[in-house]
Amino acid sequence: MKKIYILFALILGVCLVSCGSTPVEEKAKPEAPVEKETKTSVDEVEDVEDEVELINEEVKSEEDEEEYIRSTQALSAEELVTKDEFAEDKAEILRIIKELQKVMEKEDVEDWLSYVDTASKNFYSNPANIRKVQKKLPNKAIVLNGIGDYFKYVFIPSRKNREITEIRYISKTNTKAVQVNEDHSITRYYQFIKVNGKWYVQLDRV
Repeated sequence: MKKIYILFALILGVCLVSCGSTPVEEKAKPEAPVEKETKTSVDEVEDVEDEVELINEEVKSEEDEEEYIRSTQALSAEELVTKDEFAEDKAEILRIIKELQKVMEKEDVEDWLSYVDTASKNFYSNPANIRKVQKKLPNKAIVLNGIGDYFKYVFIPSRKNREITEIRYISKTNTKAVQVNEDHSITRYYQFIKVNGKWYVQLDRV
């Protein structure tokens, strides 16, 4: 009888151990939502930049064409300036004007004269012509004794620190350097003449 009790106790123990070791089924965790990619790819950014650059180039090309037409409209068909010639002339004239700004700041007459064409220097070296200019000045207190005074009292005040942005051809060898105003009108501040392939300032005559 005692053996029966022992056997029963062993069977009961095995059952308890077996039941206790059964793994508890875990509930499945919900999957995390997949986030959609919202960043713009590098390729898309580059495509947009290329499109913007192309549009800017087209706008600039159109503006350049319009400026070329404005600048050359006074020329006849026989002396028409090409776009390349126009670009070279404009660049050279604006470069000279930039240098003249420095010359005017120093009021260096001798340096200034190196930019002036010979005919203009001869004209203003004549005392009779200087007197004619003086009579036309609004300030009657100014006395012009020579071309140096013309540079100091007439040339500099009317041109210093002006924003010159475009040129207008009078002929293939004669141009005006102008400032374009807000109302699209222009103000002429310089006139240039080309002598032996080089641009010189041509002074106003009276």
